[in-house]
Amino acid sequence: MPGVSFIKILFFYPILFYQNCMDTRSGDCYNNDWSSNVVDCAGNIVIGRFTANEKISKQFSNIIGGKFGFNFTIVKFDSWDFVDTVTVFADEIELGKFYYNAGDGVDMCFAFYQELFDSKAYQFRLPEGRNSLKLTLQGHFDEPLTNEGWGAKRFTLEILQPCVEFYSDCNFQGEAWRICSGNQTSQARKIPFEIKSILIANGIQVKMRDPKYHGGQTQTYTSSQYCLSSYQFPKYNLNA
Repeated sequence: MPGVSFIKILFFYPILFYQNCMDTRSGDCYNNDWSSNVVDCAGNIVIGRFTANEKISKQFSNIIGGKFGFNFTIVKFDSWDFVDTVTVFADEIELGKFYYNAGDGVDMCFAFYQELFDSKAYQFRLPEGRNSLKLTLQGHFDEPLTNEGWGAKRFTLEILQPCVEFYSDCNFQGEAWRICSGNQTSQARKIPFEIKSILIANGIQVKMRDPKYHGGQTQTYTSSQYCLSSYQFPKYNLNA
């Protein structure tokens, strides 16, 4: 239709944003994003071992969403007691803390106590406007590695409620305007600024059309746009 302007966003979710060290002997366990420490426990490649107050972290950039899911497998090595814990953080937000007993698990590798592979799953939200994330596993142990320790593998990060963010300047700078899946918004609304860049996660399509741009042809974007020709749209249309 001549003269019609719109932004249409198609969300396909959940979106698997990241995964690492997924299989028993995955090569990416050796070249992981968390730590250079890697150990073999009964044929299972594990990132670890760690003890005392050691921690591992992974930083993510250009990630936006209303809700996230972080999953991993924790590996208990040898003798834990009630003061030995691992705490999970998303930035400064504590997602959870857990511990095991010395006898939990089965004999697999190392020392005289049992090992345990246990899956963990957490869901969380980040403050609106933040497009970076740091995930951390922090250990708290009071004995040396010969007696107790921990490791991890099978890391996944999912975007459970994906969003698209529009920026007034190139390279995701300036004012930001966000649309998330499930937003209960009207079909017509003013966009507060000229669009110069768009942050788009895999699995999202952004369709934009205005008779003033590209001969009025619909433009479809499936990846982030770092510096667009100026777009000034009077309205948007959201399908989620």
